[in-house]
Amino acid sequence: MSFQWDPKEPPFSFNMDGRPCRDVMQFDPSESTDPQGTHKPILYHDPASGLTVCVRLRRFDAIPAWEWVLELTNDGEQDSPAISNLLALDVTIPTEEADEPILHHAKGSSCEIDDFVPRFDKLRSGGEVDLRPVGGRSSNGVLPFMNLQTSTGGYVIGIGWSGQWAAQFRRTDDGVSMSVGIQHLDTYLRPGETIRSPRILLIEWVGEDADTGTNLLRQTLLAHYSQRNPDRSLVIPPTAHPRQLVYYFTGHVSEQDHLAAIDRASEIGLEAFWVDALWYGEKEQWWEEVGNWTINRKRFPRGLKPIADKAHAHGMKFILWFEPERVRPQTPLAVEHPEFLLEHPGSDDNLLLDLGNPAARQWMTDKISAMIAEVGVDIYRQDFNFEPIEYWLAADEPGRKGMTEIRHIQGLYTMWDELRARHPGLVIDNCASGGRRIDLETTSRSFPLWRSDYTDAGAAKEGYRCEVGSQCQTAGLSRWIPLHTASVWRIEPYSVRSAVSTGLVFYPDIRAEDYPIQDAHLALSEMARLRPFILGDHHLLVPLTSAEHDWCAYQFHRADLDAGIALFFRRHNSPFPCLECGLRQIDPNAQYEVTLATQWEPSSPRRTAGAELVNLAVTIQQPPSSQLLEYRRV
Repeated sequence: MSFQWDPKEPPFSFNMDGRPCRDVMQFDPSESTDPQGTHKPILYHDPASGLTVCVRLRRFDAIPAWEWVLELTNDGEQDSPAISNLLALDVTIPTEEADEPILHHAKGSSCEIDDFVPRFDKLRSGGEVDLRPVGGRSSNGVLPFMNLQTSTGGYVIGIGWSGQWAAQFRRTDDGVSMSVGIQHLDTYLRPGETIRSPRILLIEWVGEDADTGTNLLRQTLLAHYSQRNPDRSLVIPPTAHPRQLVYYFTGHVSEQDHLAAIDRASEIGLEAFWVDALWYGEKEQWWEEVGNWTINRKRFPRGLKPIADKAHAHGMKFILWFEPERVRPQTPLAVEHPEFLLEHPGSDDNLLLDLGNPAARQWMTDKISAMIAEVGVDIYRQDFNFEPIEYWLAADEPGRKGMTEIRHIQGLYTMWDELRARHPGLVIDNCASGGRRIDLETTSRSFPLWRSDYTDAGAAKEGYRCEVGSQCQTAGLSRWIPLHTASVWRIEPYSVRSAVSTGLVFYPDIRAEDYPIQDAHLALSEMARLRPFILGDHHLLVPLTSAEHDWCAYQFHRADLDAGIALFFRRHNSPFPCLECGLRQIDPNAQYEVTLATQWEPSSPRRTAGAELVNLAVTIQQPPSSQLLEYRRV
């Protein structure tokens, strides 16, 4: 099993007036290059119509991985043939006839307790799996990363399209057919027009353990698809506090409250202060006035700069929320620039800012950029709280299905890239109703500081189900994506460990008189020990479910350090005091130094044989509770 990118048999396809492109397009070797390492494009051309396909291909040196994206341009003088069924990935992976491949994938975010839990399908003879998100946001309901496992290894697929992608896996007589494209596309191109496909990342792995593939993905994302500081160091999601929950529960928000909260955040030791959806317009409810990006002077008479300045004075980053793509009727943007907006006949609540309209995109880019510069924003937080697909389809011209979506998604990337170019060092937080636009393209430009809305204000009524949801998010999403963050509601070991990732959001009111400052210090101290290991390899130690009677257990291992951590959770309804499982990547013949912690304070280190760690029995007497195991080889 070995994938080769052959220009004469390319792993993509589309139809031109119903004809397969492979019957029409000609490979142009004079304008192309050996696809085994450089970034020079590979070109295909149809002399009759003038349609050109430029494949921007990258092969990675240190890992068996390929990345490519297609650009289709009409270089002719007439409208192009109709382009349909554009599949950026269209290959068949050979397998043995007796093989029963497994497709590993994951639920996306849906504001539910089981967000990001693993899913798998066995591809028996004739079997087929179709995956696509809900409503035009790329990880709404399903995550756009998959791992096809065969008896000898497999392929991890990462999809870079922040709209309505579609993937199909089908067992054939020859193996497994894999295809990825844009779900709704049937369009012609006018002379000079260019469109692009989803970006594809294909990682090949060898062995019998599917974690080999997903951990290759994690390390590839960290090395090549993550935000970087100006000195090229990795940007790590911060520990942070927003006042949004206080606003939800009390309706009160003011400059004085924010300034006082910064003092408390600094006392706790948090790394960022966060102003969310409460700073603009004049109405009480934040969602009523998206589209009015004027600072509310009743709440913030001096604007937001004094808040950002104070955060900076305390050594913290400043986070500011926007939702540029949603516009409410009768807001200033809707009144002043109706030509920027798309309507959906079935909805009179929301309008969609058309990022495919260059004037609209430039207007919003300038608006956000000015705020970043004037206030001193370090982390730009972009939300997106409704489903755009019907707006895009309604706006498509006859014979041009899919063009509005393509232009919008291209415009989103252009806006983010321009903001980062204007403001070197700017970090982008990608929310979209909590984790509903996570994909290869957004991951390369952002990370989600709020990976699911399940742990938002509604979690106050969920009791310890909130922690179950956090465990599913941490253990499930970390299987694929290394950088993300969630909220924690209770500053106690079980709750914090359920939520802790590369960052952490301290959500309830840190100004409360009974706020557990000492526990917050201990939580951050523990997190500082765990953070470096969360960047390592990830393993589920038991099947991950959202059942309240199940245990949850997972591990992060740093092979370069021969050390790691494992977290065990006995959930609130679990009748089982003991879990038997084994740590991964452990040498049974080696000795390890191990500490255990149920509360914040870890036990004294003790020497343990590796054989004991690969045949581990963990006991937790009272639920809900957790145990943290830290180990290193000696």
